[in-house]
Amino acid sequence: MKEKIQIKELIEQQICVPVIPNMKQLEKFIESDLLICLFQDIHISLLEHMIRKTHESNKLALVHIDMIHGISVDEYGTEFLCQKLKADGIISTKTKIIETTKKNKKIAVLRVFLIDSKSIERGIETILKSQPDVVEVMPAIAYKIIPYIKSKISTPIIGGGLLKSVEDVQDGLNAGCIAFTVSDLNLCNSIHEAQKEDKNQ
Repeated sequence: MKEKIQIKELIEQQICVPVIPNMKQLEKFIESDLLICLFQDIHISLLEHMIRKTHESNKLALVHIDMIHGISVDEYGTEFLCQKLKADGIISTKTKIIETTKKNKKIAVLRVFLIDSKSIERGIETILKSQPDVVEVMPAIAYKIIPYIKSKISTPIIGGGLLKSVEDVQDGLNAGCIAFTVSDLNLCNSIHEAQKEDKNQ
């Protein structure tokens, strides 16, 4: 089995990971300079084809298993995505899925919702228990709580949800996020271009 891709190495090249829900958006992603995407809100019957097209373009595919239609959201579904469909990583809110993803040497991303103080503490406990490669906090605009979470865990944090502008992304970066999942592909492209320009300066 090949070695797991290191998420930190990817983030150095791409801050924003676009969420891809259909073939039209996938084609636009493939035409872009972006390297990694996230599939969700897709039926399992289309997912194998979409992952294959992504790999044929030398790009990488994360899959949010909780939001894929027609697949069992458990260890068996996770093994199917990792072994049969060759997903490069799995996002889930479930610790068992994170553990199975890690066993398959794929990128394991635990999604945590920041609703109130109890959910934050419960989320920290779950992170420490499951030891994912990355934590995705939702919504990303709740960036003021990120420094507190970072003080409790050593896992890299990405943000997701309700990001609408470059300023939102910059606020999240300043708070300690290393990257973001973003549904707006145009915003991802704009930030990626700015990221490349900063490197060239």
